Amino acid sequence: MSKKNAFAAKCREKILSIKGSHHTKEARTKTIGKFSDLVFELGFTHLKDPHDISLKNLVVYVDYRKDEGVEIRTIQNELSHLRSLLRKCGKKELADSPEASNRALGVSGGSRIGKKEPLTNDELNVAYMRSERLQRKGMGCALGLERYLGLRGNEALHALPDTLRRWLRELDSTQIIFVIAGTKGGRTRYVHIKDVGKARAAICHALDVASAQHGFLVMRKNGEAAGGLRQARGIYHTWMHRAGIKPHAARYAFACSNYVAYLGEGFSNREASLLVAADLGHGSGRGRWIRSVYTRSLRGK
Repeated sequence: MSKKNAFAAKCREKILSIKGSHHTKEARTKTIGKFSDLVFELGFTHLKDPHDISLKNLVVYVDYRKDEGVEIRTIQNELSHLRSLLRKCGKKELADSPEASNRALGVSGGSRIGKKEPLTNDELNVAYMRSERLQRKGMGCALGLERYLGLRGNEALHALPDTLRRWLRELDSTQIIFVIAGTKGGRTRYVHIKDVGKARAAICHALDVASAQHGFLVMRKNGEAAGGLRQARGIYHTWMHRAGIKPHAARYAFACSNYVAYLGEGFSNREASLLVAADLGHGSGRGRWIRSVYTRSLRGK
């Protein structure tokens, strides 16, 4: 039995010994499975049983789930399952600590009102320089694609050289790119690019790096390709977390830029919000949500 499977088995044994309905036990078991898979993929291979779970493991897990676009209430439920596990194995102090609370982990309440601030140009430049210095250029490239193309992290990591070259052609001809791979729910979409110059630079940079790295942006520390997309996402997210950067904030910055551009073209606030919703892949009818989440920082400006 592998280390991961042994760890997961011990966690399941503990969690199944806790009272609850069949549905609750099933939900807890699924959470344990997700948690075990993720922490081992992110390199926490020292974990042997639930006693070894630390605050850092919870933080990384929550940040990763948020970056995947999982609903806040879902993450709250998963945290509840993990806290139950911690209490069962004698780690009540960690389970009930202020540092492990929903508020501290950024998932308090069930409101969709945005709290993230858009990624600043300085933060993006720091990420670029750090990725260059540490010879992990693909990390900065992926963040740049999120910032200037409005991509989700998953979509940026799916950007292989053939896709990047197509986006360059589309950018030069129509200034609208077609996003196919890695989209949420498999829903393809068109993205209107307003800052064409910076978007082109981001694509060209990513193309150069991916071409030099066997077609991939995210590589393991030893220079080898990640063992699948899920591991690539884990590597990317962990690297950004250690750099103090929330990748999804890049989408907030893109949304704000496009929103301002649409207003400058004569669209109303409502229409601009609807257009941004379409660019981000949230579909029609989400204008109010865009204003309360993605472009919230523009209020009063």
